[in-house]
This record gives sequence, structure tokens and C-alpha cells, in this order.
Amino acid sequence: MPPEGVEPLRDTAGGHSHTLVAAPGTCRWTGMGTDTNGLTLGAFEALAPVYLLHAEHGATGCAPGKYAVRRQREVEGRRARLVAD
Repeated sequence: MPPEGVEPLRDTAGGHSHTLVAAPGTCRWTGMGTDTNGLTLGAFEALAPVYLLHAEHGATGCAPGKYAVRRQREVEGRRARLVAD
């Protein structure tokens, strides 16, 4: 992962981006995400705590482990839409 972090979800519609940050050499990011619903943006493996930064929510810590990063969606009846943050 680059020193400036990774933006798994960059907002282009006026909302807020999410940035994954970690100490050098403690996190490996793969931007290759696939699933049947099209929600996976990528995955990362953390060897030490890493943080997902968001302007409104602050930082969320992730303990060492393997994670998938996915978009959220809302379902109403038979319709589903991606959550805009």
C-alpha cells in the first residue's frame, strides 16, 4: 500500500471519500474485487492495526487480519440501490 493510503471509495458527487491508511509495510491492498452482486471494491490484509478514515465518521480501526471492502446497498421491496455517503 502506498504511504498516502488507498481510497477504496472516492466520492465524485460531493460526498466524502474513504481512505485506508497504515504504517509502512503493515498492510497489503488488492484493488481486485469481484462478487456476484458487484459490491466488492477490493481486499486488504493487515499485519498491524490499520484505519479507514472518513470526514464525517472519523477513523475506524481494523485489527490484524484479512478484510473485504464492499459498497453498501439499501433494499426496498424488490428494488436495491447503492448507498451514497
